[in-house]
Amino acid sequence: MSQAVNSLFNFNDRVQMSALSHRLRRSQVISANVANAETPGFRALGYDFEKQLQDVSSQGEALPVRTSSPRHMQNAFTQADGSVRPDVYVRPTESVAHDGNTVDIDTEMAQFSENQILYRAAVESINRKLGMLRYAISGGR
Repeated sequence: MSQAVNSLFNFNDRVQMSALSHRLRRSQVISANVANAETPGFRALGYDFEKQLQDVSSQGEALPVRTSSPRHMQNAFTQADGSVRPDVYVRPTESVAHDGNTVDIDTEMAQFSENQILYRAAVESINRKLGMLRYAISGGR
């Protein structure tokens, strides 16, 4: 984002926007799990970012660590600039089907629904912010 546009959005808005992209990625991972529910030997994948995003947002605008390069790691999942970089991983599971597949379709659909609800909530929050900016730009008309 350019500096002028970036100044229109506060830290919480940027966290919401980051959550949107991570929710989209999680949706893709869950969809891949569902698509491979009948594939022998397929291991269910996961993509967790909430804890990392919560840690970043609890620090607020000012990060407690000063670094000389944005590539320096603040912790295992957050870059020094405060961006979250989670990875897709093979989800550990206790139930393995006779063909070696670990996808539980009920669990996947529940996670997909939860993710979709939270995605829509984040979109609504950002839309309200944009609506307020439009209102201000138009002079209250």
